[in-house]
Amino acid sequence: MDRPTTDFYNRYAADAIQSEAARSALSRYFALAFKPGGRVLDVGAGSGRDLAVLRAMGFDAFGVEPNAAMRAVAVCNHPELAGRVLDGALPQLGVPFGGGFDGVVCSAVLMHVAPADLPPSALALRALLAPGGRLLVSLPFMHPDLLAGERDADGRYFQNHAYEALARHLAAAGLAPAGQWDEGEHAGTRWFVLLFELAAR
Repeated sequence: MDRPTTDFYNRYAADAIQSEAARSALSRYFALAFKPGGRVLDVGAGSGRDLAVLRAMGFDAFGVEPNAAMRAVAVCNHPELAGRVLDGALPQLGVPFGGGFDGVVCSAVLMHVAPADLPPSALALRALLAPGGRLLVSLPFMHPDLLAGERDADGRYFQNHAYEALARHLAAAGLAPAGQWDEGEHAGTRWFVLLFELAAR
């Protein structure tokens, strides 16, 4: 994550996060996407709200988050997440918490990944999953008029990745599409929810 993007999330952690909804729009897909009680990793855990919901639903949930201020907010707001959120970012994730997850959540993350980093990011996400595991992604598409080159109005690095390109990279990594939903547009950004599955051995 580059400096302007990091600076935005530092400010967000200090102030704007107070207005964040208790549940994300993506959370209503958790029960559909993942088997009950499964191990789930949230890549880009942010404020920890999705992790808290996952744990409340009975999932054995963990997270990685590259921004130190956001990690601190996550544990402060959700003390049950202590020891369950590590520093980490795509595409060099490794295997946090030993890997082998039944599910991976990647919500509002991939727009910060450069096109050249999509293929290694797809491989990194696939490497986190156990056979038969599923990847749940929320992918934004911001109206081009709201972008200044590769920056949004808040100065964050932002890429409008086409679903087809993402699906192609994930397919090359061994993940097949298992669902797609259009969440509609909000404040100039259209959101898509995508589900992928790793074949069981």
